[in-house]
Amino acid sequence: MPMDSKDNKNVCKNSCFIDSFKYAFKGVQTVFQEERNMRTHLILGITILIISSFLGLKQNEWLWIILSVFLVLVMEILNTIIENVVDLITEHQYHPLAKKAKDMAAAAVLSTAFFSIITATIILLPKLFILFI
Repeated sequence: MPMDSKDNKNVCKNSCFIDSFKYAFKGVQTVFQEERNMRTHLILGITILIISSFLGLKQNEWLWIILSVFLVLVMEILNTIIENVVDLITEHQYHPLAKKAKDMAAAAVLSTAFFSIITATIILLPKLFILFI
C-alpha cells in the first residue's frame, strides 16, 4: 500500500474510495485486537447504552450518552496512535519526552472517561433512583 497516491490519481476512484473504508475498518479491527483498554471501554459503553435503553431517555439525553461513549472510544484510538508513533520514532528506547507524550495521551483518555462518567451520572442516576425507589 503506497503512502503517496499521486501516481494513481485517476485510477479507479470508486474502488479507492471503497479501499479507504477497508483500511479504516482494518484500523478499527487492529485497535480492538491489540488494545485491552479499547475492549474494556467498548464493553462499558455498550453496557451504558443497554441500561439507557430501559430508562426512557429524551433525545438530547441520548445524544449526550452516545457522544460520551464515542468520545472515549475515539480518544483511546488517538492514544494508541500516539503510543505507536512514539514507539516507532524511539525504536522502543526510553526517552523522557516519549514518556511525557505517552502520559499526556493517556491523560486525555482519562479526562474523557471522567467526562463520560459525569455525563452518565447526571443523566442516568436520577432515572435509576426513580426506578428503584
